[in-house]
Amino acid sequence: MEHQRPKILLVDDRPENLFALEQTLKPLNASLTRAMSGEEALSQVLRQQFALILMDVQMPGMDGFEAVSLMRDYDDTKNVPVIFVTAISKERQFVEQGYESGAVDYLFKPIAPGVLLSKVKVFLELEKQRIELEEAVQQNRQMAAHNETVLDCIIEGIISFNSQGIVDWANPTALRLLGMTLPQLVKSKLFDLFHLDQNQPEVQWNDFTQTNESGSHAQIRNCDYLLKRPDFTTFPVEFSMSGFTEDIQDGGVFSFQDITERKWAEDELIRLAQEDSLTQLPNRALFHEFLRVSLQERVRDNGNLALLMLDMDDFKRVNDTLGHDVGDKLLQSVSARLEECLRQGDLVARLGGDEFGIILPVIRKSDDAGRVANKVLESFKKPHQLGSYTLTVGASIGITTFPEGGKDIKELVKSADTAMYHAKGTGRNNFQFFSREMQERVLAKDTLEKELTVALKERQFESHFQPKIAANGHLTGYEALVRWQHPTRGLVFPGDFIELVEETGLVVELGKQMLEMACAQNKKWIDEGIVAENTTVAVNVSVRQLSEKSLVKTIEDVLAQTGMPPECLEVEITEYTMMNDVEHAIVVLTQLRDLGVKIAIDDFGTGYSSLTYLSKLPLNTLKVDQYFVNGIGEDPGDESIVKATINLAHSLNLQVTAEGVETDEQRKFLIANKVNYLQGYFFSKPQSSSNLERWIIEQNFSNIPQTPVV
Repeated sequence: MEHQRPKILLVDDRPENLFALEQTLKPLNASLTRAMSGEEALSQVLRQQFALILMDVQMPGMDGFEAVSLMRDYDDTKNVPVIFVTAISKERQFVEQGYESGAVDYLFKPIAPGVLLSKVKVFLELEKQRIELEEAVQQNRQMAAHNETVLDCIIEGIISFNSQGIVDWANPTALRLLGMTLPQLVKSKLFDLFHLDQNQPEVQWNDFTQTNESGSHAQIRNCDYLLKRPDFTTFPVEFSMSGFTEDIQDGGVFSFQDITERKWAEDELIRLAQEDSLTQLPNRALFHEFLRVSLQERVRDNGNLALLMLDMDDFKRVNDTLGHDVGDKLLQSVSARLEECLRQGDLVARLGGDEFGIILPVIRKSDDAGRVANKVLESFKKPHQLGSYTLTVGASIGITTFPEGGKDIKELVKSADTAMYHAKGTGRNNFQFFSREMQERVLAKDTLEKELTVALKERQFESHFQPKIAANGHLTGYEALVRWQHPTRGLVFPGDFIELVEETGLVVELGKQMLEMACAQNKKWIDEGIVAENTTVAVNVSVRQLSEKSLVKTIEDVLAQTGMPPECLEVEITEYTMMNDVEHAIVVLTQLRDLGVKIAIDDFGTGYSSLTYLSKLPLNTLKVDQYFVNGIGEDPGDESIVKATINLAHSLNLQVTAEGVETDEQRKFLIANKVNYLQGYFFSKPQSSSNLERWIIEQNFSNIPQTPVV
């Protein structure tokens, strides 16, 4: 810091003396002030702060002794050093009087300039040191005030302790968190603040890991503990300690934070990660963890456990008809009932949708699981009152046990799922135990799925064709039917694999391959003159295919690749496929119709299609299901249905194909009732492309123009 020039007051009643002093002191670069009397000297001292006063003793009026004595009566001036400069007698009494009045030194005239300068320099240096000391003290006071403010405002509690582990200071945050005053806290042992469980040993220094990362000071970092308050409440803290030396036991600083909110947030995150938000039941993650731990325990004690997989019956119908809000309330009601059915220690979890998993971690025998399943099914018989709706739903339950149903989580879940699907297949609202026969079917199913995947990759599927004959006897087209040329089993019919193909989604790729084969073969026969130019080939489209956004694009691409005219392709969909999502079906089928592709409803009469939707669909043909055709000549009811279907179709300007025609009596009846096309074993069974080609030539159908009868 830059200091001002030191001020020196020169007091003498004679100007020539003052001038002499000024000349002598000039080299010191000090600020010099004159006073020509004692009175004037007092006035100057009260107005300004001087580093030193050089004062004459004998002056008119107030002499030097009196002036200095008066200066010593004031706090602001009593410590200013005064040197008497005088020609007065050097007698002892005068010197003593000067010192008694407050002077610090005497200089007798005449004064040697060197002596004067040396003495003055000493006092100026003392003044300089005094100023620096005052500034240092002021800075320390400011720093102390600053540190105190920081410690008062810091969010951490700060406690200092001595080498005996006794608290000797704490900041306000520490006092607030601990619910104590400073007198209460000081002199208590630091470790007495720690909460200990019953029978837990006292905290010792060796309970902590000490490091010396920050130079020679000992450090203890990131320890979680509970601290206690005088009212016996506790709170979790994260703390650290810094020693004053390399050994923390020599004393140091203990800083801590209340982490109650953080702990709550962490616990809440764990809860949310393991809990289903809708039902507050454990979710799939916690279900698997509980099952894992339970399995480990049963392996250790050679015990048994049971796993139940539950799927609600007709839940989709509730959601579709009453909305998701009602569906959610139903799930909550079912969840509450499931919890009531379990023993203490059992677990029920919502695994997703309307699927629940129940773990019985300890059972004596499988009958224990059966009793729980019966209790669950009984609870499902009671109606659920959901606002203005009263609903009753059932449940299908699959049960497996450890170790019979599997040795690990994956096997057990798969076994319980298999049993649950078996329960659904045997009438629903029941429970089934997993069996070895089921396991064999599952293994066979897995093997079949793998073989189907390979078959699609290697294009082992082929298309067989069953001809469609017009009422006038002409060949009008054929339906493409899939066959699997298995490398070891030979020709496999769709009844052995089509359900799994649809279930696994492989039907999309299979449908594409069938479309490619059917269109390519039909185009080949047309180009070679084997069939007429407007001969159609029909391919079947499943629910999964119809739901694919790429269906229309796929058909467009295949038609472009094969060069077959769109009007020579007929897409067949079942009533079920159409009604699964009728609005979507209308959109997709309209796009296909706009391409020129023909649309037929297969198995008509076996589903639940609405006449309203039937009139909106862009259809060309209805196909009467063979179930009703088989009743012709035997069941008047079936004959009436066939007649009504034909009349209905014609009233909608649709053509009619009767499938499953096996007798001449059926053929004549259908033609008499104005059916347009016939298909069945009476004409030909489905054949390979080469066999059907020979059949067409032998029947002399080649190049005969089609003349549909409407």
